[in-house]
Amino acid sequence: MSLPDTLVSTLFSSLLEEPPWLSFLQALEHYLDGHHATMVLRRPRQGDPGVLISTQSNTAALVLLQNSVFRETPFLDIPRDEIVILSEMMSRHELTRHHANFYAYIQEYGDTDDLIGINLEEPATGMIFRLRCARVRGQAHFGGDDRQKLAALTPWLRTAIAIYARLARREYQLSISDATEDQLAIGSMVLGDRAEVLTTNPLANRVLQHADGLLISGDRLQCSSPESNTALHTALRRLTRGDVAQQPESLHIKRPAGQQWSVLLKRIAPRPGIEETASATTLLLFRDPAGTRIITEELLMELFALTRAEAVLTKRLVAGESLAEISTSLGRSRHTTRAQLTAIFSKTGVNRQPQLVAQVLRTAQQIWGE
Repeated sequence: MSLPDTLVSTLFSSLLEEPPWLSFLQALEHYLDGHHATMVLRRPRQGDPGVLISTQSNTAALVLLQNSVFRETPFLDIPRDEIVILSEMMSRHELTRHHANFYAYIQEYGDTDDLIGINLEEPATGMIFRLRCARVRGQAHFGGDDRQKLAALTPWLRTAIAIYARLARREYQLSISDATEDQLAIGSMVLGDRAEVLTTNPLANRVLQHADGLLISGDRLQCSSPESNTALHTALRRLTRGDVAQQPESLHIKRPAGQQWSVLLKRIAPRPGIEETASATTLLLFRDPAGTRIITEELLMELFALTRAEAVLTKRLVAGESLAEISTSLGRSRHTTRAQLTAIFSKTGVNRQPQLVAQVLRTAQQIWGE
């Protein structure tokens, strides 16, 4: 079956758009005579809203889907590489009986009568891409012709997801590197829930290659010192059992030449570019305690998930500037600055400006090993 040239070109050009995939999803709706096309880049789970792109413009519907309904869909774990149609999978009676909440959701928010979908895994990164499209009440159910149309698109989809997965992983690696590499000379790794190393920056790569206190053994991060190894994995177990809001852990790791690394471990939410099986990810930052001590905007963005504007404001508050001074110098209204400060409070878990400054300095001290 031949594909429309515009569909294939839109598929690949959409990878470079913001948000990615959306133009392709809109074209897919036209191709399949469908609605509510969605690409799930990382499925939601407890404490992790996941990442999805959808033509659905109802924000409340998407939030509800990410927070609870996604786990109740009969499409949750369909076989990989297999095109599945909901109306062939089960009757309406079976759907309302076994997936009542999901059925109520698709009726209330989408007037949905049928779904078609496929799950594709990108082997190099472990990411799983879940593509879905709906038919609404009054339309015919999906059938064999629609399955053939989606099957004809699948080889192109595999190439597109391979490109996107590598771009996402590279972007994630660069964001970690930018946040830690320059003035602070900080090594960084993102670890999975089994202490497997998912991403590294260049400094971390060099340390691992030379086994300078940290190394990879048996596909897991280990320390060359048995004492440090025990401390590291004890801290990792505490973090992976908690949630993202848990306080960071700090420790020292011995190096073969006699020095030590100051290490900060912090739970972070998984992101696109990280393999599907990593349900609990930990950011590991390490540095030589004798190095230069500078707080950068990039580091604040990584540690506290701040936007660039929020990191600028936080850095200047830590430096002792007042809200009025910052507002004037940046050409912002005080209302805008206060709104940003409220968002910063929410992300850092404090509710007053002095507490914010103390929190930033305390976290920096943990990195510096003080």
